[in-house]
Order: sequence, then C-alpha cells, then structure tokens
Amino acid sequence: MSAKPSSVEIADTVSELMYGLAGWLLIGLGGLAFIGGAGGLIQTVGTAEMIVPLLLLGFASVFVSLGVFVNPRFRRRLNRRCGISRFGRNKTVDSRVLSAAEHRRESCVSCGSGLTEGLVRQYRDEFVLAGVPVWTVSETRLC
Repeated sequence: MSAKPSSVEIADTVSELMYGLAGWLLIGLGGLAFIGGAGGLIQTVGTAEMIVPLLLLGFASVFVSLGVFVNPRFRRRLNRRCGISRFGRNKTVDSRVLSAAEHRRESCVSCGSGLTEGLVRQYRDEFVLAGVPVWTVSETRLC
C-alpha cells in the first residue's frame, strides 16, 4: 500500500508534465520553422532574399534542440547514453540504493515481498543510435 503523495511529489509531477509540454511545443515550433525555412529556401535559391529562410532554419534547429533538452523523457534517455559509435542493441544495468528515508516501497520480483531498503537493479535491453537509446525492448527491475 502506498502513502498519499506529499505536496513535493505533486509539485514534481506537475513540473515534469509542464517541462514535457514545453519541450513538445518547442519541437513542434521548430518543425514548423523548418518546413517554412526549407520551403522559402527552395523558392529563393540564388537570390538576395535567401537570408530569411536560412535564419528560419537556424531558429528551427535551436527550437528543436531546446525542446529535446527541456523534455524530461528525452533528458532521461540522453542521461543513459553510451559511446557515440554504438549502434544496435545495447544491454545495461543501473543500480541504486533504496533507503528507508525515501519512504518508498519496491516489490521484489523473485519473492514478491515489499522492500523499503536495499539495492535496486534495473536491467534494460534497448536499441541505440549513435549511443542514444531510441527504443526500449525490455526493462526489468530486481530488488
């Protein structure tokens, strides 16, 4: 049985949702700026008015980059990155110590009992492109 969330946990959840919304809005705005810049660049090739589409493409890359770094889902994936030369399937193990001061309860996968302290391991099998996890094939948590 889990305890009722405290105001800090609620604030963290709302903050994560707002950062996610801001990230997706920035990515969408960057996508629109890219479409506009690419279309304008095609129409103005070889003319003096080429500077506006180029600026629009620059803004698009800035918006998409900021959107990726602001969004918590992308940030977690970037924090799990490995070497840039890594492509294909990658298996990882993350470990963390669960302390009683966290007031969290994890259930053991092997015996089903509830734990409030101990070592928690997260096993992941992911597809990576240039070291960044793109898709998680499987994820298992063991206590």
